[in-house]
Amino acid sequence: MFNKKIALAGVMIAAFASTAYAPQSHAATTSSSVKFQMNQYSYMNNTGNHSLTVAPYALHGNVMVPLRALAESLGAGISWNQASQTATIAGQAFGQIKLKVNAKIAVNQKGEQIKLPESIKQVKGSLVVPAKSIAGLMGAKVNWSSSTRTITITQNTEVRDSITVSYNFSEGNDGWKGDFADLPVDYNKDIYELQYARELLPLGDANKTNYGLKLKGVNRSDDLFMFLTRKVDDLKPNTAYQVKLDFGMYTSESGGMMGVGGSPSEAVKVKAGVINKEPAAIQKDDGGSLYYRMNIDKGIQSESGADAKVLGDITKPDSGKEGYQRVNFSYSAAVTTNAKGDLFLLIGTDSGYEGLTTLYFDDIKLTATQK
Repeated sequence: MFNKKIALAGVMIAAFASTAYAPQSHAATTSSSVKFQMNQYSYMNNTGNHSLTVAPYALHGNVMVPLRALAESLGAGISWNQASQTATIAGQAFGQIKLKVNAKIAVNQKGEQIKLPESIKQVKGSLVVPAKSIAGLMGAKVNWSSSTRTITITQNTEVRDSITVSYNFSEGNDGWKGDFADLPVDYNKDIYELQYARELLPLGDANKTNYGLKLKGVNRSDDLFMFLTRKVDDLKPNTAYQVKLDFGMYTSESGGMMGVGGSPSEAVKVKAGVINKEPAAIQKDDGGSLYYRMNIDKGIQSESGADAKVLGDITKPDSGKEGYQRVNFSYSAAVTTNAKGDLFLLIGTDSGYEGLTTLYFDDIKLTATQK
């Protein structure tokens, strides 16, 4: 059984890495292409004809083309670091590639260095790269026509217009992360007792195989947000989806009880959201003191926010029975994926009860359908 206390470091902490989840999806293939002609100050892609400040040219038998026109035509993003003179292109099919001016190597997603036939050039403010090599690193196909002296680069990308994925944590944490917010950066670890772990569900001694994700913490700061999050990728970029997030929670808290700051059950609200930005606890100044606060709008305690809605509280169904009991929750919303085709799942509890809360989560299921 995995049981580990964690010290909050302002970053997400994962207990285990695993691929023990079962995605079911309907995929569609999209095709992007770009055509360059030697010594011509224009190019053609899926959206039409566009002008260039630098015309493609040959160098030692290699066709050199402007990087931005190549990358963006194939749906990749591009960023520039002036200090290091490095361009980074990022796309769904290949992750990211770093290219430095005057260097004859490319660095891929894994940090591997790939030798290039020509160095990266900077001409009239534009980066120029060996087309065939960079296209290959992007997973694209290259076709050269000697009769027209044109190079055509095509990339086929499989994207999902619907997906159903379930997580039961039988073999690991299935890519989920856990973290905590709304507490001082210099919090006392001994009195907060923060814990995120994959453990056997508290279903009695007979349970030897049914695991869930555990969140535990003592609210010492009038408010404590404990949360789980996971990225879901390979959806269509900048596309609206109707999503439904279902999950089970195991709680031992009875209703109608009194506690410091509020009830141990009714004052601890369950929240969930599906958004296109990764939820994270970040350091923020609060009245001259540093606190971990969320980078998204989850609302405050019993209130919903723009990115997370209150679904209920942690009261168990039968307060007359001892031990943990399961409560099922469901969240639905319309959400648009980000430029990479990503969505992020968020499940958490916002506490007004100034005491110890220990919860387990299991059987998380997401259904996303393109609108």
